[in-house]
Amino acid sequence: MKFTKVFIVGILFFFFSGVSFGQELTYSEAEVLLNDSQKEVLKKADKYLKKGDKKIASAEKIEAKYKKYLEKKNKAKSAKKKKKYQAKFDKKTAEARKIRIQAQKDYLKAYQDATAVYSQIIVGADYFDDADRTEANSLNNSAESLVENAEKEMSKYNKIIGDSKKLKKTKASDINSAISKSKDLLSSAYNKQKEAIDIVLTQGRKKEEAEKDERAWSTAQGIHTIEAYQDYIDNFPSGRHVSSARSNIRMLRAEEAKKNASNAASDYIFKVQIAASISQLPISELRAKYPNTDEIEKVHVGNRYKYWVGAFPTYKEAAALRDQLLTSTVYDAFIVVFDKDGNQLEVTDDMKN
Repeated sequence: MKFTKVFIVGILFFFFSGVSFGQELTYSEAEVLLNDSQKEVLKKADKYLKKGDKKIASAEKIEAKYKKYLEKKNKAKSAKKKKKYQAKFDKKTAEARKIRIQAQKDYLKAYQDATAVYSQIIVGADYFDDADRTEANSLNNSAESLVENAEKEMSKYNKIIGDSKKLKKTKASDINSAISKSKDLLSSAYNKQKEAIDIVLTQGRKKEEAEKDERAWSTAQGIHTIEAYQDYIDNFPSGRHVSSARSNIRMLRAEEAKKNASNAASDYIFKVQIAASISQLPISELRAKYPNTDEIEKVHVGNRYKYWVGAFPTYKEAAALRDQLLTSTVYDAFIVVFDKDGNQLEVTDDMKN
């Protein structure tokens, strides 16, 4: 007996339940993207949903009035009697089926209008990321197709709304099945557009993060040290230039290792002499020869003041600076060389090589 009651409740639930939507179509997260006209369309769409819900409630009252036929059908032992009671139920509740079909038309109208609004936003959005544009548009296209399929699912039954004879002959279960499928398609379409809208909403943040990334990368390039590039990687682990930063770190480490090896192997220190005078030269004169005066080394040798720049482990490196000065500010620059103890030596061909 207990099983029979549960089964009857299940049958009634199948016929009388669950086709109202009970949700609003204004996606709260998307409100910042809507203009006044679009907001108004969504408000009207929500009204269509409520209108449909009222019709469903009206249909359920009619069906509840004749639920006795379903109860009798369940108790009947022969297939003939089961069919008889089902037929009576279908005949008596034809008006309810008509109302349910009309309710689904209201729901469809609501979703069509909402889909059109969200499609405008998704298609017309400014995308910072092309991959996001592709994904959002794909979701939107799927949503539009789902809404079209939801309409097709009900087209057969929309045609018989005004035909009472066909309505009486059409099974409630068939109509409810079509409504259920149509409803699922519309809900799926709405969820896909919500997902697409969420992608649109991330574009501003992504643009801001990318701009910060570019500023940090520009700073690292300007400093051009291992520490600067490592700071960039630490602060922007997913940044656009992480690969280049790591490459630059490897390059600088290799240069540093090469320089250290060169310094360790060299027995000499090469400098470029830019001036010599019995009296000390004024800063202004030195600056004209070599703007970074802090790097100028001044020594008093015998009765002269000598001015040197640089301290290179190889003649080649010193020659590069000398040649630069010869063509710019010091037309008589030349190279001097010292051993590790600081004793000045004569520059030989072996040293040059």
